[in-house]
Amino acid sequence: MVNKRILLDAPIDIYGQLQKNSIDPRKLTHIAITHAHDDHVFGLYDLSHIYNKEKITLVAPKGVINAMRRLVGVSMRAFKIYEAKAFEKINIGSDSYLSFIPVEHGSTEAYGIKVKAPKPIFYAPEFRRILPSSKKEISDIEIAVIDGSSKTGYGQAQGHETIEEGIRLGQEIHAKKIFFTNIGHKTDKHEGLVDFVKSQGADKFDIAFDGLEIRV
Repeated sequence: MVNKRILLDAPIDIYGQLQKNSIDPRKLTHIAITHAHDDHVFGLYDLSHIYNKEKITLVAPKGVINAMRRLVGVSMRAFKIYEAKAFEKINIGSDSYLSFIPVEHGSTEAYGIKVKAPKPIFYAPEFRRILPSSKKEISDIEIAVIDGSSKTGYGQAQGHETIEEGIRLGQEIHAKKIFFTNIGHKTDKHEGLVDFVKSQGADKFDIAFDGLEIRV
């Protein structure tokens, strides 16, 4: 969540997570989707039943929108759909914008999302590689939240980077703080991962957890 009104991805348990963290889903104005995998879009079913005065705007590139239509069907009718173009700056109010930055994630069309509200952050929970042209677009970010599905090559899933690789990427893009998310089952316990990223990288690296709040 960004400023308690912009949701990045909609996993199946998102409604419960919003309630658990005292976030009123009726205040959602935008939902932006990185890619159309089940664990990133199935929460749209619950969110489609929120009785807002105005429809929530669902934002994603055309290919992702089309894939979501196949996955969640009629639930899409509850949202105002905005088909974004790669790198387009989309106004989301109050001098804020978001844009979709292409990433490689196997054969799946996928993006990281850059949000400026007001300082720039970058959210890319699943990817194998960020292209050089995309890296230029995130050279000014304060916070990055990136794929941490495996610590090393052990247990590495196809289409995902490792935390080791993410540390090298984080040193390259110069974000002030970098969090790993999308933690896999073959990584380590939370405390072990925190020790690992700080010993291999620096204090600017950390491990995300449910309910984490970051002030930028």
